[in-house]
Amino acid sequence: MEMNDFIPNKGNTYRVYFADGTVLELCLTAIEALSPREKPNIWPESLPFRNEPFSLIFQGPPGIRLEDGCVPLQDDNDQVLQIGLSAFAEDEKGIYYQAIFN
Repeated sequence: MEMNDFIPNKGNTYRVYFADGTVLELCLTAIEALSPREKPNIWPESLPFRNEPFSLIFQGPPGIRLEDGCVPLQDDNDQVLQIGLSAFAEDEKGIYYQAIFN
């Protein structure tokens, strides 16, 4: 996945489905390029290395906090993406999560 894959989806809602039937909606509110990093000399050749890192910011509703970790997010095309999310802020509008692709 690259940053350009998400740009058309800014403002779209992604859904997280729980075993009890509950659905949590997260809105993709920001897509940000991150400073490139130099590939470390010890980086294994078998592992991919992202030359253009980026982050995604999602806003969820207040009061329902996801645990940090890999979350299956379903988009409007019913595609499920496994994305690592970490909550980093909360206000009266909701809880904010970041996914970093580096």
